[in-house]
Amino acid sequence: MRRGEFVRVVRGVYVRKNVWAQLDRHARHRAQVKATALAATDDLVFSHQSAAALWRLPSVGPWPERVHVLHPKAAGGRSNSHLIRHSVGIPQNLVTIDGLSVTTLARTAVDLAATIPFGHAVTVMDAGLRCATHPRFDVPPTPLTRDELYQELDLIPLRRGRLRASRVIEFADGAADRPGESMSRVSMLLAGVTMPLLQVPITGASGRVYVVDFWWPQFNVVGEFDGRFKYTDPEYMQGRTGEQVLLDEKAREDDIRAADHGMSRWPWEVAVSPERLRAHLRNAGVR
Repeated sequence: MRRGEFVRVVRGVYVRKNVWAQLDRHARHRAQVKATALAATDDLVFSHQSAAALWRLPSVGPWPERVHVLHPKAAGGRSNSHLIRHSVGIPQNLVTIDGLSVTTLARTAVDLAATIPFGHAVTVMDAGLRCATHPRFDVPPTPLTRDELYQELDLIPLRRGRLRASRVIEFADGAADRPGESMSRVSMLLAGVTMPLLQVPITGASGRVYVVDFWWPQFNVVGEFDGRFKYTDPEYMQGRTGEQVLLDEKAREDDIRAADHGMSRWPWEVAVSPERLRAHLRNAGVR
């Protein structure tokens, strides 16, 4: 490590520096979780943000520096510099991901809904609900419904955060495709903007059909979150260059506008600001 060949993930567990450099922030937190399990003297049940990382759920902002685990109520044990222990008991139902014991998708989403900021929690829960129609290949297939989330909320021994979690469950929508769309919805709610329909097919002047992020039929306006992922995510790019993606996006917008629909696009910094997004949408005719 002194020669710069390895990075210490947790005490006693190391990763080659060139491997670590290739990991994004999500994969690095998963590596931290796995390293914590390797270094532990007992079996751990991962929860909260750490469970979310293993479930491949999104995080708005950085992942926590410490790993979250559940702990039996009467077993004692304290949090330390790299581990947060939640002494609320071990739930009967657990899931194994990457060889580790993890809270279920419903429990993970509800735990976070009760403990992290509203917009961040909505982003997680939107993604969890979306698993019902867009399952991932790298986690157990787990269709999730709003009813299951409410049932899970009733099972968790919460001292506080129950009302907050209930608000998140009520507002969450699995039709939101990306964190930027989820945060846009939260900003619209906080700004008092009319809520749109999500993932709606719109026909352009050419006759081609596009599925748009947001649609306000009463204002005849299409809304699109224009995130950086469109120009960097291989899944979205599908072999195209960034330049070709940009040209395709322009052609798509031109076709929608030519069919006499209003069109508004915004980046991340607007999506997370209720005031800026409200002004942006008012300029497009949305009230």
